[in-house]
Amino acid sequence: MSSKKHRISYLMVTVLLCTQALFFLGSCSGSEKKLPVNVEEVHVTIPGMESEVKLAYLSDLHIVALSDEIAEDQKATVQGRMDYFSHDGVTSKDQLEGWIRTLNDSSADYVLFGGDMVDFSSKETTGILKKGMEGLNKPYMYIRADHDTTPSYIDRITLNMGTEYQETIGEMSDVYVEEFPDFCVVGWNNSTSPLSVSGMEKIRAAKDLGKHMILLTHVPIAPRDDNSLCEKSEEAFDGRDLIWGDYAKYSYFPNDSPEGEATAELLNMLYSEDSPFVEVLCGHLHFSWDGYISEHVHQHVFSAAFNRYMGEITVSGE
Repeated sequence: MSSKKHRISYLMVTVLLCTQALFFLGSCSGSEKKLPVNVEEVHVTIPGMESEVKLAYLSDLHIVALSDEIAEDQKATVQGRMDYFSHDGVTSKDQLEGWIRTLNDSSADYVLFGGDMVDFSSKETTGILKKGMEGLNKPYMYIRADHDTTPSYIDRITLNMGTEYQETIGEMSDVYVEEFPDFCVVGWNNSTSPLSVSGMEKIRAAKDLGKHMILLTHVPIAPRDDNSLCEKSEEAFDGRDLIWGDYAKYSYFPNDSPEGEATAELLNMLYSEDSPFVEVLCGHLHFSWDGYISEHVHQHVFSAAFNRYMGEITVSGE
């Protein structure tokens, strides 16, 4: 791992937001619609990297589906959420097939799903997502968030129901690590809750690989010297800072539990001058933000897939 002095000189991240001339055909009341794909482009430069790796990012699709599982007194609420998470009349669940087609047709080598792909965990919503992901022709990492694992609005809820549904899609782990030749991606699963002790152990092990690290998290990290993300969150969410920080100003902050201590260790690792992390990729807020959480670590917050946004991340050398 390079020193602070050298990392300041060579680490560069650039971002471009554009609307590509890409469309998919989505079903809406039996008709076909063309929807835009808004691409947020992020470039991460890592010294000495001779090849180029392209990552695609998608989160916050919030798939909603009515089914017999839904409690009778919750059906109107679920219908309202289905309408809310629609774009130009096309529901989030009907957008999924087109998103998979867009990802398959992209130049991405690897796909990052950043959480809240379903709006609530039910057999129907996770079944829709599972079928969609089975059509993906690229390897991927899928970190969950609270919506992915919470079985809201349905009858006969059990404590483990949401997790059981999600496990039909793939392994549920506290932290995922995908190693590339020159860097690794660390996925903080369920970052709407504190990091587990075993999850922090996996992050330490990833650090020991001696490679630059990219953190995939659903919930953004509070910037140390820039209030613009907090201000934007407060404006959008009735005064709430829906981000992880190191004290109680934020909606997510470490407590005195072992999990809180593990989370604090991760935050300190991100903020430290010799942080192994170079980039944080996240969503959750349904709007875009770009900046630095510390002098050395860049963060991009991606807008929501249900509003037709995805990310393209290029990782390459100088």
